[in-house]
Amino acid sequence: MLGVLPRNYDVRSIAARILFNSFVAVLAIKILIYSVDSPVDEGYATINDYLKVIFFFNLLGETLILSDVLFELIFPIPSKIRLRIFSQMVLGLFLIVGISMLMATFSPEKEVIPRSIILTGFALGLTFVMLVSSSLLIFRFTDKWISAQHEISMMKQEKLRMDYNSLQDQLNPHFLFNNLSVLKSLIIYDKDSAIEFTENFTDVYRYVLQSKDNMFVPLAEEIKFINSYIGLHKERLGDGLEVNINIEKDMMQKDIAPLTLQLLIENAIKHNTTGKDKPLVINLYTQNNLLVVANTLQKRKSSYSTKTGLKNLIMRYKMLAENKIDVDEKSDEFLVRVPLV
Repeated sequence: MLGVLPRNYDVRSIAARILFNSFVAVLAIKILIYSVDSPVDEGYATINDYLKVIFFFNLLGETLILSDVLFELIFPIPSKIRLRIFSQMVLGLFLIVGISMLMATFSPEKEVIPRSIILTGFALGLTFVMLVSSSLLIFRFTDKWISAQHEISMMKQEKLRMDYNSLQDQLNPHFLFNNLSVLKSLIIYDKDSAIEFTENFTDVYRYVLQSKDNMFVPLAEEIKFINSYIGLHKERLGDGLEVNINIEKDMMQKDIAPLTLQLLIENAIKHNTTGKDKPLVINLYTQNNLLVVANTLQKRKSSYSTKTGLKNLIMRYKMLAENKIDVDEKSDEFLVRVPLV
């Protein structure tokens, strides 16, 4: 039962409630004195009267708080809100009647309490019950709403992480498939280059495996990796591929999603023609806290594409960064601007 007690059941909270309930009790006595039909001297209420009313108001308040805990187990909010409100109101009425009878029992028999005071006291007690009950209901609603929002936030974060990992996993087979195709071609036409390519490919894929569980890596690491990756393609394309990297030194410490450059360079090579007379030129540079990957546009007449690579990259950055990836296709150039984090 201790585990379901209100979280405000500590010494400071209890003392604050006692002071508040005592103040309300004294105020209720003042109202009672000035609400009788005929003027009555303020001395009508003795010290004992004040103590009794203060005690019963505190008893009423604490009983309502403890009953709220019990009702939360029987009629939880919000699934049984109507039964909850009804049951708390009925309990409040019974408490008012019961406390009134107790107060009458403890009053001297010779003392005759005016009817107007009884009715006013009953009304004041009922008002107090309604205020306390309403406050408890509001507290429960607020507490559950905050908890629900926190839970929703945690679920969104978990979904975000799962979606990101799912997208990341889609990149790795894509990377492997394309490079195995390159290796196959080299094995047929140049076995010595195929051996060197395999050695370089091992180093490159090691980076892929090491970074696949990271949401971000330093740009310096990604550039180091991409240099090795470009070396793989230079084995096959030679002078048909030209890559220029111009990164500001202070930008190297910024973060980027791993394999971003690999995918963009892979797409550029895959969808454009390359040749010694007309090489494919890819420029990597930074601009306004963005990493720009620009390539000359010389589209192949036909090329196989799953159309998932760039789309997945854009989706990843929607999850990871405030700024989105910007894609700009001109008549002679294709640019992708990637936000650095």
